[in-house]
Amino acid sequence: MRQADLYRRHDWVYLPDDWRRRLAAPLAAEDEDALARWSEKGRPLVVARRQEGDAPGLLRLGLALPGKRRVGVILPTEAVALRRQPPFFLDVVENGAALWPEAMRELAGVVARIAPEMRVFGSFAWQFFAADPALVYVTRNSDIDLLLTPAHGTQLAAWIALLQNFESRWPAPRLDGEIALPGGDFVAWREFAARPQKILVKGADNVSLRSIEDIDALLSARAA
Repeated sequence: MRQADLYRRHDWVYLPDDWRRRLAAPLAAEDEDALARWSEKGRPLVVARRQEGDAPGLLRLGLALPGKRRVGVILPTEAVALRRQPPFFLDVVENGAALWPEAMRELAGVVARIAPEMRVFGSFAWQFFAADPALVYVTRNSDIDLLLTPAHGTQLAAWIALLQNFESRWPAPRLDGEIALPGGDFVAWREFAARPQKILVKGADNVSLRSIEDIDALLSARAA
């Protein structure tokens, strides 16, 4: 397995102290300054999708800043100081508690009982890693981007039922997100729940359409 394949979308990585000299592509001065301010606080970057033509040993990373500003970073994989998975939903609940107190309390209780391993990406993850109330990522317009990694199809069905039941009771927050498939691909949970004949699959370096039967087979294989 290539070293780059060890890093998947939604993973988070920490930069080394000498990240400037390790950059595989130069940054604009203002982007480099923003990255320096972020990383000097010990905050990670998120792994992004690779692009066609990327060398095997390169890793694309992203920094999202409040206000929709994005900074793209390219580093060799050996420059990564540390890798970690996305935060658990139950670790980020407080970031939405002030906006939707009753809804978040109910959702946290249900997730704790049925799906404690559920993780998040997107604005709630950025708010978690920023750990600074002056950097506002989560607003009333934010979705909760959930990352589901079910052990098998039956478990996934229970999780989807949980999400659908919550949204039938609460107009906000909206629950978005993806299902992590064996092999490192992802599908949107809403699209999967609709059971189309073909479903959009997001891979490490490409996007493709696959049959819903193929996705079911992958989930069954994980349980075997």
